[in-house]
Amino acid sequence: METWPRPRALGSPGRLALALAVAGCSPAAGQSTRGSRDGGHTPLPQVPYQGGGLLPAPKVVTVTFQGDPMAADLQAFGQGVAASSWWNTVRTGYCVTPDGVCAGDGPAGTAVALPEPPASSYSDSSAGGPSTLQAWLASAITGGSLPSPDHDAVTNTIYTLYFPATTTITFDGTQSCANMGFDGYHNSMTMGAQQVVYVVVDECSPLPSQYPDVKTVSLLQSTTLTASHEIVEAATDPSALAYGYYLDFNDRRTWCWIDVAGGEIADLCVDLFGLNQDETTDGPYTAQRIWSNAQAAGGHDPCNPIPGGQVYFNAAPRDQVLVVAVGSQVTLDVDAFSDAPTAAWTLSAQDWSPSSAPYLAFSIAGGAQTRNGPQISVNDGSTVQVTVTLLQDPGSLAMGEADGAIVSIAGDPSSPTAAHYWPFIVLSPADAVDAGVSGTESRRQRPGPFHRYARPRAPRSRDYWKG
Repeated sequence: METWPRPRALGSPGRLALALAVAGCSPAAGQSTRGSRDGGHTPLPQVPYQGGGLLPAPKVVTVTFQGDPMAADLQAFGQGVAASSWWNTVRTGYCVTPDGVCAGDGPAGTAVALPEPPASSYSDSSAGGPSTLQAWLASAITGGSLPSPDHDAVTNTIYTLYFPATTTITFDGTQSCANMGFDGYHNSMTMGAQQVVYVVVDECSPLPSQYPDVKTVSLLQSTTLTASHEIVEAATDPSALAYGYYLDFNDRRTWCWIDVAGGEIADLCVDLFGLNQDETTDGPYTAQRIWSNAQAAGGHDPCNPIPGGQVYFNAAPRDQVLVVAVGSQVTLDVDAFSDAPTAAWTLSAQDWSPSSAPYLAFSIAGGAQTRNGPQISVNDGSTVQVTVTLLQDPGSLAMGEADGAIVSIAGDPSSPTAAHYWPFIVLSPADAVDAGVSGTESRRQRPGPFHRYARPRAPRSRDYWKG
């Protein structure tokens, strides 16, 4: 996902401030409206197919190690995941062309319970670095401990490897189950003329919920949530050599989404608020909701499946790439919308730059300035003006730009019932020229390895949100 992996545990600088004090229950005086339910707002992004592969018949091979107490459940999950009702909901529309090969149903998955424990540590890379994990996996396949893959150039076989939290995996310099770490990733390796696809799932202890009405997930729920995320991404963006379904990094309108969420179809639906909004069911198991281009195009909740009775609400900035000199400011129009009538919600603007030092400051016309930043109450059709000030040069950040977000929160902000966000980026004039914003050249930065593969665990604590 990110070139800077988002913290997995508490104690590191965060991004959001959910502990907001609601300023009234209706739009502020003078706030304009646009009739957002008729589509009068910036559209949600589309995730395009970029030619790098798609698995029409994915076969999940579940691999567990000696002593895994969840082995039976993980085997049962893997046996049916690639042909379940959940799978057929979330894979819809992911095709090479509208009439071509699609991410399809697979045969029943198989399982291997290895009689030995894993090593205490492995290295891995999607960027050509050293990988003891790939060496082990190749040896296990050629030696017969694991079944051989199919004969496709990019294998439909997905080796899904479940490691205990006591095994440390270092993936392009980032560690599993650690602060600033990840819970899983997918990757591929070259064996002969093939790209062999695999998923790594780390059985990390779930982070506790800090909200009284949000239940902490179990270890099994957390594990299958990560596995479902990576398996569907392995089917729609399988090869390390080329992009499959991934946000267009040459489209400046999607840079903010890549920075904040990542570019694959499961990345975009990870719940950054710790409200379990990314969870659904796959039979008796927990799976993740997945981005739907069709739902996004219709202005509905883009994450499939949509819970029954849910009204989607959000607030979209009209510009998603802002060019601001350090110390200067710009005013951004933001359109609140919902896809059905719903109660007013709280809107705030926040600095989500990957740094403990602030890069952005905000004010909202007609809003209240609180210790956690500016906020205002909005309804469908409200338009508010958010003023953004660039505090320091973002050129030293990983992507050369500061990240902001418009955050929408329903219910009591100390224990919200739902929350959504819409990101934007802020560049200095010099970085804008370098990125091609002021000219015709393409953006120079490509997403790094973390943008493509790893799934950082969303923090399940409001202590993570930054005021």
